[in-house]
Amino acid sequence: MSIEMREAHPEEFRDVALVTALAFDAGPNPEFLLAHGVYEIFQPLVCLEEGRVVACLSVGPMSAFYEGVEVPFGAVSMVSCLPEERRRGLVGRLLVYALEHMHRLGLAISGLFTPHPSLYRRYGWALAHPRLRYTFHPKDVRLRWLPHPQGRTRRMQEEDWPLLDSLYRQWQPRRNGLLVRSEAWWRKAVFRPLYVPRSRPLEAMVWETPKGGPTGYVVYDAHQRRTDRGTEHLLTVRDMVALDADAYAGLLRFLLSFDLARDIVLIADSLEPLPLAVDESQRLQGGLEVGMMLRLVDVQQAFSSRPSAAPDGLAIVLEVKDAFAPWNEGLWWIEAGGGRLHVIPGRGDPDLFCDVADLAPIYSGLISVREAARTGLIRVKDDKAIEVAQRLIGARIPPGSPDAF
Repeated sequence: MSIEMREAHPEEFRDVALVTALAFDAGPNPEFLLAHGVYEIFQPLVCLEEGRVVACLSVGPMSAFYEGVEVPFGAVSMVSCLPEERRRGLVGRLLVYALEHMHRLGLAISGLFTPHPSLYRRYGWALAHPRLRYTFHPKDVRLRWLPHPQGRTRRMQEEDWPLLDSLYRQWQPRRNGLLVRSEAWWRKAVFRPLYVPRSRPLEAMVWETPKGGPTGYVVYDAHQRRTDRGTEHLLTVRDMVALDADAYAGLLRFLLSFDLARDIVLIADSLEPLPLAVDESQRLQGGLEVGMMLRLVDVQQAFSSRPSAAPDGLAIVLEVKDAFAPWNEGLWWIEAGGGRLHVIPGRGDPDLFCDVADLAPIYSGLISVREAARTGLIRVKDDKAIEVAQRLIGARIPPGSPDAF
């Protein structure tokens, strides 16, 4: 049978949404994805068999911050296949097509969220931005070293997204992987769950200094659910930024004021200081999640997009194995110069050798070149090569917890 991979046409969006709804057990109901405007920020790619959509995924072209600068980024989401067409390799073929598509668009790196990381690992994505989920009862914890804050909270509306975005942009350079948010992203993916029907936006509070200057914010969902034991109150933090100690103390105290809540859920990156901030940290229930997987779509562009503090002239030869993006395969000469990395095709014996997926956690800052070599994630020629590579391609900024999509 004839198989075709291409971008979906607007008149096919309903079929795409239907395949996605069926694949995620939502029933034959494509209406929410269409009504929510998901395809205004994501471009659907389809696998057609005899003209019928049997599998699809979507790519959101955007940027993400790495080492303090914006890097062109492709958000891969809604990877779907009709249940009756699974186990035929259609999703794999579509992922390879998506890599070619992102390469044509000039997207250097790509991220995705999935409950099935082993599938995407085969195609070059890797664990790079794990996140922590803290769950706690507000009456079980007490802040131990944070002073009584001097500022105050002020309630925000969805229309106030530019103010929140200005604070978010100040935070972005401090963590790798944080997405650059458009107005549409704020409205569709921050103030509302991206794929869950919701009529009203989430709640938002900004933290202001005594002089009225904003220094932080929190976006949260306070809701109820019915159980056999009655009604439970829950609070989930969608997004929180604190640019100074007063904002951090103030926003935490605000969250702890929800004393009716059975649980407060806070999803954060690995540097979140919450366990240090409370007296009884053992009462925090913590869980590690895969978070965003990362792939280098274009090795040359990904590294040349980042700044470098390495001295001019420092260089290595990197050999990359990439079975699904042939433009990455082979030797690369990486040299520092003028505060940037210059990446060109290389020759000779490599100083480092790795699969393209194994570059992702190095790129994000999850693991250093030294630790990657020590544990066998990458192969190196000698100890000198490790130190040179650490200075050239090792990250100086820790990985953040990007928006889920």
